[in-house]
Amino acid sequence: MTALRVLVLLAIVLLPVSPAGAQTPARLLRLERGRLSVNFSLGTLPSPAFERKMRSGLTQRLIYRVLLKENPGDRAVAVALRYCAVTFDLWEESWNVECSGRGQTQQVTVARYSQLLRHVATLSDFSFPEKVNLSAQRRYWIEVQVQLNPISRKLLEKVKLWLRQSEKGSQFSGYMGSVLSLFVDKSVGGSDLTVTLRSGSISGREVLTP
Repeated sequence: MTALRVLVLLAIVLLPVSPAGAQTPARLLRLERGRLSVNFSLGTLPSPAFERKMRSGLTQRLIYRVLLKENPGDRAVAVALRYCAVTFDLWEESWNVECSGRGQTQQVTVARYSQLLRHVATLSDFSFPEKVNLSAQRRYWIEVQVQLNPISRKLLEKVKLWLRQSEKGSQFSGYMGSVLSLFVDKSVGGSDLTVTLRSGSISGREVLTP
């Protein structure tokens, strides 16, 4: 066997091989048909206390406030809301999950806790309700605040109202400012659990490049 053939065989053997079925991780931000969508794992949300709540048999309500932030300036440039209601069926040992976001409501029943987390501890192709103008020269990241069982009925009703308006394709004037102000309003009370998670950053140029 010639030296050239030996080198070729070695090169083939040493090539990195992807595991069967391996998939490229979803990009944090994706622009499609003018809409910006988010793929973000809320990895630190499912704590032992969170799991106990999910297995209690009582309906658990989660509100998600999703911010797109821009750097430099640490400025919020877009906001979206999500609402989930989760009930564990003690007899069937399964979870009934209903989640509402922009323009859609999804209802599923899952038998495993890991399957539940795919719905309540992950944002998958989650889109902002309004068009977002990105700059190629700036960097962006996602900040998500999750409230489990917020005490305030005012907050719950406002979130449901805004989601209904999103389903109709309409947004009232000052939508983002109203959402931000409500979530910092001390009068709306607390919750069983509040977690704020932040993603790494991505350049606007990377998002804008197909």
